Amino acid sequence: MIDQTYSAPWRSYLNTAGSGLQSRETRDAVADYLTLEGTIGSYFAERAYAELIEEGVYRSLAQLFNCPQEDVAMSDSATRAWHSAVAGLTLTERDIVWTTPYEWAGNLLFLKNAQRTAGFSIQEIPLTPSGDVDVEWCQRHISDRVALVSVTHMPSCTGVVTPLAPFSELVRDRRTLLVVDACQSVGQLPIDLAATPVDLLTANGKKSLLGPRATGFAVVSPRFREAAEPVSVDVHTHAFVPGGGIRHLTAGARKFELGEKSVSAFVGFDTALRQARSNDWDRTAGLSQELRERARQIPGLRVHAPGTQHTGIICVTHEHLGPEPLWHELCRAGVACWLIDGAHTPNYLLRSGIPRAVRLAVGPRTTQLEIDHAIHVLEETGSRRVTVPAATQQQKEWSA
Repeated sequence: MIDQTYSAPWRSYLNTAGSGLQSRETRDAVADYLTLEGTIGSYFAERAYAELIEEGVYRSLAQLFNCPQEDVAMSDSATRAWHSAVAGLTLTERDIVWTTPYEWAGNLLFLKNAQRTAGFSIQEIPLTPSGDVDVEWCQRHISDRVALVSVTHMPSCTGVVTPLAPFSELVRDRRTLLVVDACQSVGQLPIDLAATPVDLLTANGKKSLLGPRATGFAVVSPRFREAAEPVSVDVHTHAFVPGGGIRHLTAGARKFELGEKSVSAFVGFDTALRQARSNDWDRTAGLSQELRERARQIPGLRVHAPGTQHTGIICVTHEHLGPEPLWHELCRAGVACWLIDGAHTPNYLLRSGIPRAVRLAVGPRTTQLEIDHAIHVLEETGSRRVTVPAATQQQKEWSA
């Protein structure tokens, strides 16, 4: 059975931070592959698409980030890509790992578990009074004991952007590795890894890249690959040789991959990536700013937006209406948004006394009409003086 509660078309789709709406071309690419797979079998269908699967999607990611193709590894999620790479590092009791208050809970949980075995220290980089990650503090305290700096480019709960260039400069000529969780920023902001090199960048395809679920990836620098060995391997990347030895089949980032993948998802992802190269970054940033500034003017609505650089996401609560009722009212009025859990970014939301909030996220295909409708609904819902009308059934064509 399909739950019809939230299956009507949206008048305003502002849930790109959860999952973006795929274009018709992306959906058709997935459907075409699945049709072929159902006709000739999955192994033969994969062979028919071999160039795209083995080269094309890697080439598309390399072009998007201006990085070498051999630096790209595919995964089924951003979390698994991050975990698989970081797990390959050898950290000791002497080492320090830096995180920020905006760290995703999934990464923090991994580090806490690894800390119990390896004994390294975890230190949190403080924020400035304005809410930015304090780069000057990092410059004063950096030492060769800092083995890893984990930076969330844009957290899942707010659109604050942490610039990567100062951190790229910070770790230059040091043993310190720079790891960037770009899950929310990829597709929202241009990222040029030739101009601003990092050691590991992870993200997924389902958010602002507007690709299918089960698509994740990592961009892994040569020096990170030299420092890390994957803890999970299979015949996709390693092979036995006569005498019982093991041979590496790749020296590139693909050594962190496993052989099994959702081939249909990656076929669609390649289409989405090629379309993402045409994203209008300034338009998205402008709509994000308008949503944030207009929401701040609504009486009773609290917009939680720390920091000096923002895009994409706002997180809101209301003085007189709980987060869950506010979310349900927005959804009923045709505004797709999400009820987020403060425990998912615990060192910011929970520490700020925000156990739950409503997240609204602009994406590459968001329109001015969608912003206007969302603001209108927020104004009427928060006032409690007007009954929010049910959403009209208005079809959208999400074609590039």
